Amino acid sequence: MGRKTSRLMPGAVKITPGEVPPTAPSPPPSSPALRVQGVHKSFGKVTALAGVDLELGRGEWIALLGPNGAGKTTLMRCIAGLLREDSGTISAFGAGRPTAGDLGFVPQRIALHETMTAREHLVNYADLLGVARGDRADRVKWALSFSQLEDRADDQVRHYSGGMQRRLNLAVSILHRPRLLLLDEPTEGVDPQARAAIWRMIEGLRAEGATILHATHLIEEAETLVDSVAIIDHGNLVARGDTASLAAEHLVSSFELEVRPVNPVTPDFIPPIGDWNGRTIRVPLDGLGDELHAALATLESIPGGIEGVRLHEASLEEVFLALTGRDLRE
Repeated sequence: MGRKTSRLMPGAVKITPGEVPPTAPSPPPSSPALRVQGVHKSFGKVTALAGVDLELGRGEWIALLGPNGAGKTTLMRCIAGLLREDSGTISAFGAGRPTAGDLGFVPQRIALHETMTAREHLVNYADLLGVARGDRADRVKWALSFSQLEDRADDQVRHYSGGMQRRLNLAVSILHRPRLLLLDEPTEGVDPQARAAIWRMIEGLRAEGATILHATHLIEEAETLVDSVAIIDHGNLVARGDTASLAAEHLVSSFELEVRPVNPVTPDFIPPIGDWNGRTIRVPLDGLGDELHAALATLESIPGGIEGVRLHEASLEEVFLALTGRDLRE
């Protein structure tokens, strides 16, 4: 019998019998859950992403805000691997691109089959997502409970409301318990009750340690649910932070005083301070205390005095409009 020879694949490391094989270094636990560096993406002459840099710490929940056509969905699809960026890098958990096991992606469009049931969807996705066979029954049961669809598990999706379909759309994407979750407008077109149910589902995933990047056009979602926001416009990340810090950074007044004159005013009325919009006087304030008292005293000098006094704290909507402009985009 001829002598056997061993052949190594190019780049392979030869291991001597008894020697412990080398292992790749583990990423440090402090490495970010997601790092996007200098990502560009164009479609013909249209630049969708113009060098985006974005980093998410482990366990963060970040809202991605932007006008229509700003690049939100393109960025999400690049991170998910559904589009390939023209240049730049995307990495997760200190390693390379997000893996299928680490990543859950919930698209804006509902990706369900009308003639299949919720249970059938979940069983099929468990197979596609690589859930171990021994775990599939428990995982499907968990997902039905998670999405509050136990009672409708064997009904066809075509008989579901929009909110039920949205909940199932989310459930099938997280069967494998991903560490990184991408949500592209997850509450699009649903009523307030369904939206609240989906928020509770996402909050549950966050409580389990998931890192979440959440693209939305609903200011309420971004202002009340997440840790901070990232605002994208014309393919660039133009701001990142919480509402208060962004308002201070971009010179949006911390507070706004709103009042109405008691008596009717003439068309050429000009208030002693603030702006008149034909119905109310709005006065920006950087603080309360003496500044608020002084503003009220000045406005009380208007003949007949003032009424309907309201005080508004700086809102994310005001910051968003200051950064992206007020022109409608389609």
